[in-house]
Amino acid sequence: MLLRLGDNKYNPLLMSRCSAFVLIMALIATSLTPVAGGAPLKQIGKIKGRVVDVNNARIFRADVLVVGEGLRWHMRTNSEGEFETSLPIGEYQFSVEAKGFRRFASQKFQVKSGKTQRFNIEMQIKKPEMPVPAVSDPPSDF
Repeated sequence: MLLRLGDNKYNPLLMSRCSAFVLIMALIATSLTPVAGGAPLKQIGKIKGRVVDVNNARIFRADVLVVGEGLRWHMRTNSEGEFETSLPIGEYQFSVEAKGFRRFASQKFQVKSGKTQRFNIEMQIKKPEMPVPAVSDPPSDF
């Protein structure tokens, strides 16, 4: 039997489904609500950076390594030469490497809860290695 508008009777199957739905939603809501006095959520901050060359051209696919307090995080710059990640609060350093450029290493910095630390990195062009002159073979008696 289905419940129809204007019908004074109710459908027990429909009522049990509605009750189950309400119960499930209540359980989900309470499981997502932090309990006062419970363990605090780990606080995080963000770092964002843009990697460019001396002409301000963005360097994409540069390797970025973030190191600090038991964490090593590797990422690459996107097509705009940018990187971004969230990190637990603490002290960190990062380095950037890209083909044809000298390695960049940051100073130590603090990641603070709810804050974004921004970096603009200018990569220096790596000097080409001097080719080793070829030595001709000594004359042979053969």
